[in-house]
Order: sequence, then C-alpha cells, then structure tokens
Amino acid sequence: NSSTKQEVYSTRYLKWQSHTREDLFPTLNFTKCNNKRVSFWVPKLGNEIETSILSKVLSSSTSISYLLSNNSSNRVYYRSTGGLYWKIFTNFPPKFFVKGIEGNSSRETSFSVKDKTHDVICIALLSSNLFWWWYTITSNLRDLNPSDIQGFKFPVEVLSDGDFIKIGNKYLKDLDRNSIMLTRIQKQTGETQTQSFKISLSKSIIDEIDIVLSKYYGFTEEELDFIINYDIKYRMGKELDNEE
Repeated sequence: NSSTKQEVYSTRYLKWQSHTREDLFPTLNFTKCNNKRVSFWVPKLGNEIETSILSKVLSSSTSISYLLSNNSSNRVYYRSTGGLYWKIFTNFPPKFFVKGIEGNSSRETSFSVKDKTHDVICIALLSSNLFWWWYTITSNLRDLNPSDIQGFKFPVEVLSDGDFIKIGNKYLKDLDRNSIMLTRIQKQTGETQTQSFKISLSKSIIDEIDIVLSKYYGFTEEELDFIINYDIKYRMGKELDNEE
C-alpha cells in the first residue's frame, strides 16, 4: 500500500561469542530511527537514551571538518586500522624503528588543522567516550575513515574553553608516559619497534573530557553516565595489543 507510512528501526551493535549465538535473536531490541537522516548510514541505536544523544550531537553547530587545513604544520596523527576498543590520536608521530633506524609506520596517517590549539582540541574530541560511541553507531567498526572523523559534530563554544584544552594536554602527556615500545620480528622488514599506547590507563582523564563536553551538548546526567560507561566491559577488560 503506497499510503502506508514506512518506518526504520535498528538495534545496537552486538558483540558476542560463539557460546552466546543462540541468545542473539531472542534478546534483540529494536529502536526507531529518524527517517530523515543526514547521511547514508543507519545509526545502530539500542535505546531511547541513544536516540536523544544522537539528536543533540547532530544538532551541534560545527564539525571536525571545520577545523581542517591543507597547509598547516599543526597535525593530528592516527591509525586508520587497529586499536580494538580504543582509537589513538596524538599531535606527535608515534615512535617507530625498523632495524634500529627511525622511520614511519605505513599504517600511520594524519591530517592538518588550522590553529595551534586545534590539534589538542581535535584529539580531546576524538579521544572522548562520546566519539567512540559515535564511531560505533555510524561506522563499519573496522576502518577509521576520514568521513568518520570529519562528520563528528560538536558545539563551537568548545573551541574557546581553556579548561578543555588543559585536559587535552593532560591526556596527551599521560598517553605518552604510559606508552611502551613494542618489538616485533617480521619476515619482510625484520625487527620493528613501535610505540604502543595503553589508553585504558588514561580512562579517568577521558571521562573528564566527556564531563566538560556534556555541558555544551546539554546532556542529562543519565546521558552522560551512559556515555562514560559505554562499552566499558570490553574497553576496560584486558587491554590487548593496540597495534593489531
């Protein structure tokens, strides 16, 4: 019937092990999505809290794309693959050595931002629990594509918050301090050493980032609690090798 109203429903992103396969379909919970979407993706939403959070993010005044520049020395470094339950962003290229000679990993990429404080702001935004949630509900959850980063929206007032920049710098220092050099022997390249980050050790600082962001997005206490604890069982479990 052409007059029948079409509606779209989705579920949260499900993580499961082989022994829980039989429980997947009986425990599915469908959440209604907005028919008018800003992009091609259908958000993977599990409840009304997520619907409300997404609405507040999408109605924000600016996005990461606004901060980008083609000819700036202010860079943000990240890996387009790997990271398991964390995405790593830094304003310095992670250390990488091949047979003792310093170089660059082929898996490392970067982008430039306009102003000197925008690198730290970008890193704080993209390292937030909120961004991990955004990445989970909007992406394929395997690759970190430029569109996944550039489309993330935030209130423009964040750019002038000095405390937010301080927390971002604190996070970067903590990230570097907790990192280790990981050695591998590879058939083609020989011995490599890569700076490996243990981001779960900085979770309390990441939570500080989300607390500041929540006031700009207008999150309720319940929404902030949801974001801070999102995926926490997996993210704060045994942190596996982030380089895989």
